[in-house]
Amino acid sequence: MKTVLKLSLFLAAFFGIYWFVFYQTPEEKTFSRELALAQNGDMQAAVRTADLFKRGEGVRQNGAEAAEWYRQAAAAGDASAAYELAELYLTGDTLPRDEEEALAYLQLAAQADEPRAQRELARFYEEGLGGVPRHAGEALFWRFLAAQNGDAPSAAVLARARTEQPELYAQVKELKEDLAAARAGDGEARLRAGRVYRAGRPVLTSNEEAARLLTLAWEENRLPQAAYELSEMYRAGTGGEQNPAKADELLAQAAQKAYPAAQYALGETAYKADPPNYQDAFAWFSNAAAGGYPQAQYMTGFMLMQGQGTERSVPLAVKFFRDAAEREHVSAQYVLGQIYVKGLGVAADKKAGTEWLKKAAQNGSRDAQALLDALN
Repeated sequence: MKTVLKLSLFLAAFFGIYWFVFYQTPEEKTFSRELALAQNGDMQAAVRTADLFKRGEGVRQNGAEAAEWYRQAAAAGDASAAYELAELYLTGDTLPRDEEEALAYLQLAAQADEPRAQRELARFYEEGLGGVPRHAGEALFWRFLAAQNGDAPSAAVLARARTEQPELYAQVKELKEDLAAARAGDGEARLRAGRVYRAGRPVLTSNEEAARLLTLAWEENRLPQAAYELSEMYRAGTGGEQNPAKADELLAQAAQKAYPAAQYALGETAYKADPPNYQDAFAWFSNAAAGGYPQAQYMTGFMLMQGQGTERSVPLAVKFFRDAAEREHVSAQYVLGQIYVKGLGVAADKKAGTEWLKKAAQNGSRDAQALLDALN
């Protein structure tokens, strides 16, 4: 009897210890299952595992472990995981609060069209959080995207902005539409959006995004304007590595496609060479002038007046000066005024000369104003 009792007590103790050591609640079983899946590379399970660590369900609450699983899922392209990780850093409940770390994951999630991240990123630019500047245009841009993805608070902000900041609203809306068209392959939209990111209006400057869009506009749409702007960026080293050889190549390609600004730039290079190459300079300047480029029209007139790289011809020079002057080129207006007032190679015409000098003075030429004062 005593033996049976002892055996019973032993078995009860054994199973009690077994139950204590090995028994799992339903929550613990869920956690164990999700953790095993996550450890085998299931990124959806990784997010669920992070959620359980964050809430302390089936496991002791652990912000660092939650962050690690969210981070792995975010690296695999899960935008919601990137947003949840940013929220961990923002709330500071289970991790030290860190706005700059949160910003990096908000940007990652927002770029992947996560509306909560887009709304929160807009707030960062509205309030200047995480080391970013306060910027109304950048904030409004992210509000547009969040509202487009169904975020009601952002839609309400947009409704107010449309009334209170109509000009900014229109500019940001245009950029958003251009970016959508750019994704669909529209070259002109790529060019416009690239220029917006270069200029930094109405959103923050992003040379990297500008270079990406302009590269598409050139390589896929063959827009010479894009090649010209890319050549400027490669020469300055903005948006990537400085590369003068690539800049020269793009500039030549834009010029060959008859883009006047590129033709003028090659003309200027030839004109300023040591020694100057006046023939090449005149050829490029006159080509750009034919494309309606005022500075090229002025330089073509100047070289004709001096007989540089071409035969001297005052009548032709006057023609090109007039073309530039009619496009509000101040130096051309001043020179044309001098030519007529002083009869430099043409019959003097003080009335016509005075009119051109007045226009130049109105456009800010001090030399033109001084000559007008002397004439009076």
